[in-house]
Amino acid sequence: MTSPLAGVLAATVGAAFKTLFLDAMLARDVPVISPDPADPLPPQTATYACKAIVEGYSDYYKTNGLVDAKDRKVLILATSLGVRPEPGDRITIRGITFSLQDVSTDPAEAVWTCRGRM
Repeated sequence: MTSPLAGVLAATVGAAFKTLFLDAMLARDVPVISPDPADPLPPQTATYACKAIVEGYSDYYKTNGLVDAKDRKVLILATSLGVRPEPGDRITIRGITFSLQDVSTDPAEAVWTCRGRM
C-alpha cells in the first residue's frame, strides 16, 4: 500500500536535496531467458543513475554487532531512481561499490535507506 505522504512530499524532498546528494549508479543482475533450459545464460547487468550519499554507522551499532565493520548507510533519493532498490543490488558512489544488504524507506517514500557493504 502506498503511503498518503508519497508523491508531492517525495518530490519536494527530491528537489530540495538533489544538489547535496552525489551522482551514483545502481547495478542489478537481471536474468536472461535462455533458449535451452539445460544451458542457462549468465545474468545481464542493468544500471540506473541516481543521487545518493554514504554515511557511517554510529559506534553503538558497531559495538553491539548490529552492523559489520564494512557496512555503511547509503541514502538514495527515491525521485532520482526509476526502480526500487533491492538486497543484492550494487551501488557505486565516488568509485566505491557497496552491495545492498537491507533496504527500507521513510513514510513519504522520499529516501531509500540501505545498508551497504564494501
